[in-house]
Amino acid sequence: MRLIRSDKRAWLLKLRYFTVPNMFRKTPVAEVYLALNDPYSFMLIQVLPELEKRFNIQFKLFLVYESVPGVTIDPKLMRTWAIKDANFIADQYQLKKITQQPTQESLFTGQQMWQLRPKTLDNAWQLFQETWFNEFDYYYHASTPVINYQIKNLMRLVKKGHYLPSSIFIAGQWYVGIDRLEHLEKRLADFGLAKDNSTAVYQKNKLVFAEQSTKEIITDNAGNHTLEVFISLRSPYSYIGLLQAEKLSQHYNIPLKIKPLLPLVMRGLTITENKERYAVFDASREAKKLNIPFTGITDPLGQGIFNAFQIFSYAEQQNKDLVFIKSAFNAIYVDGLDLSHKSVIESLCQQHALNYDEALAYNNEHDWKQWSDFNQSTIDSMGLWGAPCFRFQNVACWGQDRLAQIEQAIIAS
Repeated sequence: MRLIRSDKRAWLLKLRYFTVPNMFRKTPVAEVYLALNDPYSFMLIQVLPELEKRFNIQFKLFLVYESVPGVTIDPKLMRTWAIKDANFIADQYQLKKITQQPTQESLFTGQQMWQLRPKTLDNAWQLFQETWFNEFDYYYHASTPVINYQIKNLMRLVKKGHYLPSSIFIAGQWYVGIDRLEHLEKRLADFGLAKDNSTAVYQKNKLVFAEQSTKEIITDNAGNHTLEVFISLRSPYSYIGLLQAEKLSQHYNIPLKIKPLLPLVMRGLTITENKERYAVFDASREAKKLNIPFTGITDPLGQGIFNAFQIFSYAEQQNKDLVFIKSAFNAIYVDGLDLSHKSVIESLCQQHALNYDEALAYNNEHDWKQWSDFNQSTIDSMGLWGAPCFRFQNVACWGQDRLAQIEQAIIAS
């Protein structure tokens, strides 16, 4: 899967969504997909009025279910994490936090009231609060027309190429949650829709690389100060996250421990085409922001993963695990090399003076299936599910854009 970059396509999108509406004095419209029981939608609806004040844009709201069926790996685990993570976002931007979950009666009522009230931002925020804090004076039962309405909007979401609520669609691109509003702010400014010259607001997840005397402290307690990185070679976010984690490791002088995981698909789970497509697009956007090379993905699924895992233990024993995994990532996301080819793996070994035959022999005694299963059981015990995950002492997080939490823990140590 290669990224498609087209100046002509970008020009056509700008013409359709911005230039033509401007000629007719129409405000560009962004579609917003929300779910009443989604913690991230609860956060996103709070900041949309602020965006409308700073940009010449109008938000059109669509109510959907929490997500497309089949894309959530462990719904119960994911929901517990989502509430915790949403409140982390609330702390960052001084938003109202989630203190309880809505009852089923409140959810049915909120969905019914959505149908009856005008779809304004103020009404939507009021409805989210009433639903989550169970503040209705009377309650509705589940309604088939209301359910069908949400299914219709969900089908619209899927047809346009996405799978999650708390997402914004405009000019052919998706922006999921508050974490990606930084990209939306930049794009709207580039298209001349900013009402002033204010800087981007939604960019609080950046690493700061604090200058303080942590080196001696970390070195004295190195055994208790390891940054663990759980990665999947098939995850573009793992590629970005590993490079960022390496910077943290170097800056704060702490050991880095790489723990590879099997891709979700190789664990028997199904990933929708929309999810895979968006992950590549979104990761390329994040990589560009961080000045990380990214041209697409040459899928290593199956034999490519096996080949790399057979070498990893030996590379680790030779203290070359980081350089080997980085080379594997580079092959997949930059050079377009297929890891399923023996010659590619042999070339990676040669780059780092790793004996290919010795590596295979070492794998026979240290079967990658055992340590891969152990790594998976470790993140299961952490209450997480997939890559990338990061852990430092008692702080663990999921996603490369949560490394700021790890850095805060390092500084606090």
